[in-house]
Order: sequence, then C-alpha cells, then structure tokens
Amino acid sequence: MNQDSIQDNKLKLLGKLTASLFHEIRNPLSAIKLNLDLIKMHESELDPEVLESVYDCGKAAERIQDLTDNILNYARRSNNINENISLPEISKIAIQLLTVKASKKSINLVGNFHPGNLTIYANENKLLQVILNLVNNAIDSCDKRGTVKISAETNTDGQNILLIDDNGCGISEEDQKRIFEDFFTKKKHGTGLGLSVCKLILDDIGAKLSFKSQLNIGTTFSITFAKNESE
Repeated sequence: MNQDSIQDNKLKLLGKLTASLFHEIRNPLSAIKLNLDLIKMHESELDPEVLESVYDCGKAAERIQDLTDNILNYARRSNNINENISLPEISKIAIQLLTVKASKKSINLVGNFHPGNLTIYANENKLLQVILNLVNNAIDSCDKRGTVKISAETNTDGQNILLIDDNGCGISEEDQKRIFEDFFTKKKHGTGLGLSVCKLILDDIGAKLSFKSQLNIGTTFSITFAKNESE
C-alpha cells in the first residue's frame, strides 16, 4: 500500500470516528436541552439573573446542535465525490462553524470575496476540512481583538486563490522550515498533523498550499487551485 492510500484510509477512518463522536454528543445534548426546557416551565419562580443564565445555556445548546448537524451532514457525504464548489459559499460555512470560537476570543472573523467565477472542482467535505483547519490555526494565533480574514480572488493566470490572513503572532523563520512536517506543532495540545494533512488533500487535486509570515505581525496562507476544466 503506497503512502497516498495509507493517508486516504486514515482520513476515511478519521471521518467515521468524527461522525461517531458527534452522534454520541447528540444524546447528552438532547438531555441538556430537555432539562433546560423543564426549568423554563418554572421561570416565574426564578431570579431574573438565573433565568437569563438558563436562556443563555439554551442558546448555546442550540448552537452546538446546529454545529453537530452540519458536521454530520458533511460526514455522510462520500469521501470520493468531486464537484464544482463555490469558494465563497464553502468559506461562509467555515466562518459559520468557527464564529463561536472566534467570538469567545473577541476575534473578528470576516469574509471578503471578489466578484467573478470563484468555482473550483474538488471534494467539498475534504476542502471544508482544509479551510476549517487553516482558519482555526489563524484564530489560535491571534490575541483578543485580532482579525482573521478569508478572501477569494482570481489571479492573472485565471487560477482561483483562497487566502486566510491573520494579524496574529506569526511564525518564526526557524519554524517556517518545518511547518508542513508530520507531528510538528507548537500548540500545547496539538497533534502536528493538521497542515500536513491539508497539504496532502490539496496535492491530490493539484492545488498549491503556501504561506507568508512575519513574527509578531501575522500570517497569510494561500491555496492556489488549478483551473476548473470541468465547466
């Protein structure tokens, strides 16, 4: 079995494990929502501050439910189906899924998409995985009130490009040399596989992953896609 086959099998297994995990999350989440609804039935007996906390918990539970439903919908899709994908639309899904995390850190997460045909041919599930990983890393690199911007444009060669830009801590020159190595990470609880997996997924569709970074200024990751010949 070659390296690509091994990696593809790992991704399929990871997808199955993720789907299984979110199925398990839904059961206790349903119990939490049910108990919150029961508490709300006695809202006249509760302090206003307590009641406000109950409603806040209810909104958070609804948000978790939306996130798990979205992820499960993508996990159900075949890992081997390529199709025409709108870069703005899939980027907006990533923004929606990571808005809560960004908000908790007071990070401004924004999308900026140029007009034009920003369509590429790829596997939607895998591409979303790549974008989520890059945006998640960008959020982690920022301090409070930082900004992460996702944008898409077409270069002079007619290739569509997706950019993930942040004004975070940046990457040192020494670390830049190792950034795509398996198991290399500076995160306390990181696996060091995120970027190497992203690169493998993008290599498979002929897309190029590159970055520019300055320490204490920020980082920009760019994905340059091959021209869409399927249209």
